[in-house]
Amino acid sequence: MTIASGRDLNIGDIAAQLGISLRVAQQRAKEDGWPYRIGTGTGRPKVYDLDTLPASVRSQIEARAAIEAAKVDTSRQIAMVETSNLTARQRAVMEARAALLLDIDRRVLIEGSSVTAAVRGLAADSAAGRLDPALAAACAVANDRSGGKAVVKERILFAWRAAKAAGGVPALAPIPTKTAQDMPGWFRDFLPRYAKPTKPKVARVLAEWQRAEPGRDLPSYQQVRRVLDKLGAIDKMRGREGAQALKARQAYTARDASDLLPTSVYVADGKTFDAEIAHPFHGRPFRPELTTIIDAHTRRIVGFSAALDESAVAVTDALRVACMGSGIPAIFYTDRGSGYVNDTMDASLTGLLGRLGITPMRALPYNSQAKGIVERLNHEWSHLARDYDTYISRDMDREAKKTAHHATRREIAVAGTSRLLPRWPDFISACMRAIEIYNARPHRTLAWTVDAITGKRRHMTPDEAWQAGLERGFEPITVSAEEANDLFRPWTTRKVSRCEIEIFTNTYFALELEPFHGDEVIVAYDLQDATRIWVREIGLNADGERVPGKLIAVAQFEGNKTRYVPVSAEQAAMEKRAASRERRLMGHVETVREELRPTLLLESQTPIDHLSKLHPLAQDDREIVAMPVTVPTNGRPTFIDDVQYARWLVANPGAVTSADIAFVRDELLGSTAARDELRIAGIDLDTLRDVAQRAA
Repeated sequence: MTIASGRDLNIGDIAAQLGISLRVAQQRAKEDGWPYRIGTGTGRPKVYDLDTLPASVRSQIEARAAIEAAKVDTSRQIAMVETSNLTARQRAVMEARAALLLDIDRRVLIEGSSVTAAVRGLAADSAAGRLDPALAAACAVANDRSGGKAVVKERILFAWRAAKAAGGVPALAPIPTKTAQDMPGWFRDFLPRYAKPTKPKVARVLAEWQRAEPGRDLPSYQQVRRVLDKLGAIDKMRGREGAQALKARQAYTARDASDLLPTSVYVADGKTFDAEIAHPFHGRPFRPELTTIIDAHTRRIVGFSAALDESAVAVTDALRVACMGSGIPAIFYTDRGSGYVNDTMDASLTGLLGRLGITPMRALPYNSQAKGIVERLNHEWSHLARDYDTYISRDMDREAKKTAHHATRREIAVAGTSRLLPRWPDFISACMRAIEIYNARPHRTLAWTVDAITGKRRHMTPDEAWQAGLERGFEPITVSAEEANDLFRPWTTRKVSRCEIEIFTNTYFALELEPFHGDEVIVAYDLQDATRIWVREIGLNADGERVPGKLIAVAQFEGNKTRYVPVSAEQAAMEKRAASRERRLMGHVETVREELRPTLLLESQTPIDHLSKLHPLAQDDREIVAMPVTVPTNGRPTFIDDVQYARWLVANPGAVTSADIAFVRDELLGSTAARDELRIAGIDLDTLRDVAQRAA
């Protein structure tokens, strides 16, 4: 405790400085007649001036204050010294020894004795048990021995004083024990075998190591485990996990968005939906890509799109919804995926963000924690996916997942769609409901409010936080429908050739383009309407940078060499994606064909015709033998096998019944063996499937 400002003390301060009880201090003040005055405050306390107290009392108080100041300076010195390699035990011992040395200095100042006498006095008091509880506890820790005896020897105290004089307070820390020494030499050879992404077990690594180096003296399992236990959580998994997985174990900086305004920062992210949905074009199962945009300040979902894949088109659509419904953001914070980093978004002349005046900001690779706001929001889509029978995430029951998979594929093979697959319009409606529920639910990162219905305190909802921003005078800068038609059209650059511009294999013509022959211009196009394009000049600003100029013309589709109708950008992208998928599928087809080609015997090099041995009727040079068909009185024949039955169904589609459809779906097309048998017998499975679908 330090001396009060102005050297005025009450009786409690004096008692604390002298190390005596309040009652003893009051008795001494009364007997010795210490001068005082009546202070202000409750109880009219007595105030003593330090300069008027007896000399013996004043010297003790000043000495105690000097010791307290020395403790503060020493604690600051300890904090400034680099002690990052000290363990918790070493640090506790160091601080306990420093406290004992400070008590020796106190004895020298107060009692006026020598250092030797002060050391002997402290040692004697510890042996006799006369130390106060705090110092006794410090002695027990300072000895650094099991049992914690509160007795300290003179020679030990002198050794500590010498160590402190030579190296400061950190020199009082005990020498590291054997467990704190450097890693053993064998660990350098063990770690490369252990630090693998496959995450091998310690026992497995030791067994493989023993087989690789049979003559080497290897550590035991327990020795390896003890060394691994000394490593931190990050070092232990380094090499066994990638950079992104290690990030989840490391410290992070929480981003505070409370001082922002609405639309200051939009955060966007994409997620592949965890359930299969009926494709909007062909009805087969696929997993849509969801793009969500959230306002960082209010946590409100402001933009959303569902697309076939994560592309610039999907991101543009979500950003269009956000800008038209909520406002243009100042910063657009995303990852570095292909849907966000591309010419459509970032090109200096034609990029969408530049035209809208939005500053892009990208998270570092393998740093999804930086987008924690929207990453946590993706759990909402996971919850929605659990509502469907086609949920396919890791925690889905394997048996139920397999049953749903087989059911959807079997029904699609027969009817072209499945009752288990959610329809695209229903899926979009469910996403919209999920967004409404999320925006109307209290969010724990938002400010507190009082519920108007229950009267209880709760966190604000994103919608309420957005409304609160509007009530404070915030005015979002939105985009009108007319402006959106121009702003959200993708832009690119093309060269003019004789009043014509070619884009997406389409040729567009306008007489106004004649003065720009050979020049590069900006072309804006509609994603779905390919009948026209908008052509702009490229100008220069004061700094010599190219900027969009005025509108030259709206060029109309004229014709091209390969098509009679124009192809839209969306259609061109779909065809490109389909062609890529077709190439991948053809690779699988070629593999299947390779498996059917005759193999050669190693000895005779004689080809083995597997099909001729297993299915003699499958040879091209043999006739298909028509088995007799018995026709009953009702006109429907009796079939001797599935092949005759399937041929009759193909030849008589008008006679197919509901029972026939169920049998074709479950038995003929639902079984791999049955499909192979029909295919080898020369029956077109697609024709059989069409017959069943038309009858259905």
